[in-house]
Amino acid sequence: MAAGTIEVLQRANAAVRSALIRFQPERASCSTIQGRDIAALRAEIRCAADCLGDLPATDTRDPALEQLITELCRNLETLKQTLPGFHSRLLAEHSRLAAAQTHSAAASAWVQASKETL
Repeated sequence: MAAGTIEVLQRANAAVRSALIRFQPERASCSTIQGRDIAALRAEIRCAADCLGDLPATDTRDPALEQLITELCRNLETLKQTLPGFHSRLLAEHSRLAAAQTHSAAASAWVQASKETL
């Protein structure tokens, strides 16, 4: 069981670290992140949480497992602090895309009206 748990925690840590890199404020555009990416991250975190619920008491755990748990907790805390800023950037991107769509629709209507008058 410990080997499977270690593998799950390693995957979860890798997924959270990857998300932390992709969610950084330095990244100007959020458009490369898809809903399925968020869902996959959530699934990895959920799987790790399920494994952690099945672990024995702290005094009987493998030190490598303890290290992975500590790393996961640290990564999740960092993610918790990062998500509000990422959410704000997503909202800004959504507004930008909505404005661009409105502009595109208006330009398209103008082109259509121009064709009809000519």
